[in-house]
Amino acid sequence: MSRARNQWETLNLIRQEKFDIILPIAMRENNIDMWIHCMREGNPDPLAIDLGGEKGYFVFTDRGEDRIERAVFGGYEDELAELGCYDIFGQEEELEIFVTKRNPKTIAINISDWLAVADGLSYTSYNKLTKLLGDKYSERIVSADYLITDFRTSRIPREIEVYTVLCEIAKHLLESALSNEVITPGETTLEDVGWWMEDQLADLGMRSTFSRSMPMIIHSDKSKKSEYRLSNYVIQKGDLMQYDFGISHMNYGTDFKRVAYVLNESETAVPSGIQNGWVQALKARDVIKDNIKVGQTAGETLKKIGDALEVAGFRYLHLTVDPMLGGEPSLEPPENQETNGRTEASIDCHCVGNTGNSEVASGPSIAGFRPDRAHLVIKPNNLFAFEFIAYTPNPDWNGKKVRFNVEDNAIVTENGVEWLYSPNERILIIH
Repeated sequence: MSRARNQWETLNLIRQEKFDIILPIAMRENNIDMWIHCMREGNPDPLAIDLGGEKGYFVFTDRGEDRIERAVFGGYEDELAELGCYDIFGQEEELEIFVTKRNPKTIAINISDWLAVADGLSYTSYNKLTKLLGDKYSERIVSADYLITDFRTSRIPREIEVYTVLCEIAKHLLESALSNEVITPGETTLEDVGWWMEDQLADLGMRSTFSRSMPMIIHSDKSKKSEYRLSNYVIQKGDLMQYDFGISHMNYGTDFKRVAYVLNESETAVPSGIQNGWVQALKARDVIKDNIKVGQTAGETLKKIGDALEVAGFRYLHLTVDPMLGGEPSLEPPENQETNGRTEASIDCHCVGNTGNSEVASGPSIAGFRPDRAHLVIKPNNLFAFEFIAYTPNPDWNGKKVRFNVEDNAIVTENGVEWLYSPNERILIIH
């Protein structure tokens, strides 16, 4: 079978199973009688692949039966019929009659003030939809944001399988990129590594979650920050670096990191101060992992993690500003000697899945600087980025902290956090 056809059929099986299994639960738990998802050709919608089309009014009605009724008005009927997912097809002017016959009490549509993937309806399309529905049914409109959140984040086994394969590919590419296969100290630039990664993705028919990402230097023995933050920086011996990378493919996106150290001439292993910081980070990861459970909200989970870290001897940092936007603590030696030697940890276990971009993905996010997702309950089979940052004073650097941003993708089941693949256990070494 052709690769393209296999991918098409896999996505369609996922679509059918989610319509059959997940959609009835999501609609009923959110008290939604009808879901109308409007898509306008030329204005790409985040749920186009989920629903199988990019034009029309996709209407899902709960008529009290096991199966949710599915209809499309104003879409490409021949293409949609081939999917085998939809029951009824019609023209957009027939929408009002269809809705009137079903008389829904609540109509959820794709508008949201907090969830981007549920906010694809333009102002013009909203006006057109309300005109089609008429005043009576327009007054019954609510946001579909919670419905879409539950529909997307409740994963069926086939989705988890596809996502796991994607993670394995990303892991292999990341670990190859941070090796002597790609990097020659004194010759290779950060940008060279980024372009190597883009070439691999092009060969695989995939794309990066992030725009032309490349490694970032955490610490350099030989260079200043003003130098190693440039894309044309040449990687040197004694550099400690991390690579934040993800793959987007078949409606799914990953997001995780790997860390590497370039050995100096006289070194055969990672220096002890750096290695200790890494060991402390993995200890913190165990504490965090044990406190993420199904049935808790993201906010409740963050509180439990913070308390558990303190009990375990760490210092929990409740950041209200994203570290990427300047919310990090200083890496310089702490003035308060009471905190000397303690590893500090901040948490950002954010949602991923259909996209690796935490800002637009749906689902709960366990982070102090993502309050808009704190109220969401962690449900079974929730995919997420297990991410946190550990800051440990390094005696080799006169007490300056070594910073490790540790991130892998995982799933929360009734058994707790489970890894989809072998998580990061070591600092990669480049000779």
